[in-house]
Amino acid sequence: MSLTPLEVKKQEFEKVFRGYDPVAVDAFLELVSEDMAALVLRINGLEERLQAMQSTVEDYRQMEQALKETMAGAQRQAHEAKEAATREGELLKREAKMESEKMVADAERRRESLEQRIGELQAGERAFLNRLKAFLDEHRRTLEAHPLLADSDAGPRTKGTRER
Repeated sequence: MSLTPLEVKKQEFEKVFRGYDPVAVDAFLELVSEDMAALVLRINGLEERLQAMQSTVEDYRQMEQALKETMAGAQRQAHEAKEAATREGELLKREAKMESEKMVADAERRRESLEQRIGELQAGERAFLNRLKAFLDEHRRTLEAHPLLADSDAGPRTKGTRER
């Protein structure tokens, strides 16, 4: 049974012989009623504050949950970005390795081609020198066999020519 301040104030008691002083009882009831009214107001105020604080706490819980979800999402994104960067780095490294291997292979083919060309040029030079020597030897023999030069070879000039 819950009493209100008004019920306490309006409460009436039977008057009996040798009972309590009705003025003192009324004064006491008035005092209890006022204290009770103040307590009810205080309780109502505290309940309102409690509801406001519970609402604030709920808001904070929702914000905390949202922050947790945001943090989890940020961590996932950071992890995914790190994995993507690692994959991209590996891909770039593989591409660079393949490119360097291709460049080395191209350089090796070019070197072999140049060595082959050098060999061909050296062979061509030897062939040219051999033909030139054969040509010069043939012309020297022709000149030596020429009758006009054969007479001049008999003299001292022939000796000088041969010594050279």
